[in-house]
Amino acid sequence: MMPSLSCFIRLARTTTLAAVLGYGGTASAANLSVCIDKASPTSAMDAALARAVARHEGATVKIDYFDGSGDDDGFDLDEFADLAERCDLVLGFPVDPETHALPAGLSSTAPYGHTGFVLVTPSGSPAASLDQLPKGTAVAVGYQTTPNLYFIDHPNLHADVHLTDEEALAALVARKVSAAMVWRPTVASYQTVHAETARFDMHDLDAAHARFNLVALYGEPHAAAAKAFDDSVIALASAGELDRVITPYLKSGAVAESSNKANAGKPAEAVAQATPPKPAAPQPATPATPAPQPTAPAPAAAGATPPALYTSAQADQGKEKYAENCAICHGPTLAGRAGPALKGPTFASPTAGFSVSDIFVILSQNMPATNPGSLEQDDYVQIMAYLLQQNGYPAGTTALTFDEAGKSKVPLIYRGQ
Repeated sequence: MMPSLSCFIRLARTTTLAAVLGYGGTASAANLSVCIDKASPTSAMDAALARAVARHEGATVKIDYFDGSGDDDGFDLDEFADLAERCDLVLGFPVDPETHALPAGLSSTAPYGHTGFVLVTPSGSPAASLDQLPKGTAVAVGYQTTPNLYFIDHPNLHADVHLTDEEALAALVARKVSAAMVWRPTVASYQTVHAETARFDMHDLDAAHARFNLVALYGEPHAAAAKAFDDSVIALASAGELDRVITPYLKSGAVAESSNKANAGKPAEAVAQATPPKPAAPQPATPATPAPQPTAPAPAAAGATPPALYTSAQADQGKEKYAENCAICHGPTLAGRAGPALKGPTFASPTAGFSVSDIFVILSQNMPATNPGSLEQDDYVQIMAYLLQQNGYPAGTTALTFDEAGKSKVPLIYRGQ
């Protein structure tokens, strides 16, 4: 599962495929049950970890696979509560150390490793960061993934947006681009499948919301199982077995928040809500690292009177343009469908720290999913006006312009209607 994340890979309704990995046991005798996203590049690693923990506990383990790849109905974070009822633990959930956001009503184990988005370059490339890439470099990213935000601060780089991280990496393999920003486990999965490690160099991105801790989610009735899991992970780490299980997908230990605060305040989950996690067909994208490094606005009080940034005529036109170009993925009422919701407290959260320009840049560069950046500038402005209206911002007498929308640091916070 990826931050944006599906939470990074887009989450979809679950389809279960229970598999019992017996150590002398059967499904009915299993005393550790885990849910794992079969679409995640870490799924094999998570299954190996579940087996290792079960061995340490002298238990049998039942793995309940769900599909987090995405479908027409989407997968709401609230549905993790259903998974947590079905299983003792839900493995592979990425947590942003800058926000510590978890699905409502659930707790998490201690991190059993950390991972994140990385800059991938051909082996031997002198560039180890976005700042070191030559002007005009095309950098492949997945549609609606966190790295898409980094291009805002690196205007000299070109975003080559693909439907999935896998397709972004494939563009690098085919030498269509000189670099890519993708989820580390995606690269690790490719290297494992193709039995090669020398083709790429991976460089950790020291940018806001580029790093994530992987944890297991659980509901209160399964607190004892979570405690036993934590104890087993500690024991496996001490014996050197944990590193053997999680490498190369994760690094051991927990990661702290990024030292680069240029884009702080924009949790990956919020990015996924605003930017689809992979490109081309309805899927997400990825941002880049900042050059001008604008400071993100502090969350504004939801009760403060919001400014009037657009006209009623723009919002009315934007409603029509939204219906023509956006509703198929985001739903006729902006409540989400294959794409995330674009209205409400989850989309425009005070803790997300999104500004109008953050959302507009994502909108104008990544949408529509099937042909990013293909609409007229006025169309994007009108759709932005409609989003502002639907999230409780008043209309005014001065029309919003493309340049103003791309520069506005007005915090985007849902205010109801």
